[in-house]
Amino acid sequence: MLYATLTVGSQEYKLRLSAKVAVDVERKLGGKSLLSLFGEGNLNDLPGVEPLIAVLHGSLQAYEHGITLDKAYEIYDQYIEDGGSYVGLIQVLIEVLKVSGFFKGAPEKPGTTAQATEK
Repeated sequence: MLYATLTVGSQEYKLRLSAKVAVDVERKLGGKSLLSLFGEGNLNDLPGVEPLIAVLHGSLQAYEHGITLDKAYEIYDQYIEDGGSYVGLIQVLIEVLKVSGFFKGAPEKPGTTAQATEK
């Protein structure tokens, strides 16, 4: 199965959105499509932190069983403390959408890496 990888400190997280979880996340976002979160690339179109954490939390469910929403917030905070950035997380989540089949560009082989080194 395909997945994107988020590395935070020494912990590596596999990320992917199943259809069911994607629908659950869209419901939490008021019925908006996950793709609409990223707008057309303008700064005014970028999502807030809350929707990003909702997508991160959802994408952790396929492989990282039992991670709560509160833990997803902790992962984000640690990611930032380790030198990651809001924009870096957006790039990781775009990779998650690719491997989850939202648009073309998914890799041919299982596992793609999106490191938490964006500063």
